Amino acid sequence: MDKEAIKKELIDKSNNILVKYSEPDVVENISVMNMAAKTVFLGSLKVFNTEVIPNVIRDLEKDLKGYGQLVVRDQRVTPCCSPSYTHVSFNVTISN
Repeated sequence: MDKEAIKKELIDKSNNILVKYSEPDVVENISVMNMAAKTVFLGSLKVFNTEVIPNVIRDLEKDLKGYGQLVVRDQRVTPCCSPSYTHVSFNVTISN
């Protein structure tokens, strides 16, 4: 398994989804957790337009499910000094 190639593909696919829905955020990095039996890739996106959140989640699930076990979560974030957004996170678990 080429972890760097998978990481780059996940970043590219995440950014393509953000561009598709005209979101200003850019995914620059995805964390990789190496374990004895599996590798987990952790990524997150900021989505400001609440109307496109279901579409972003659907696209993530469609585009990333082929890599391994996928979990997608979302949580509304309201910072004190900047616009509110929804934090959409995902983790992809691949058996070694």
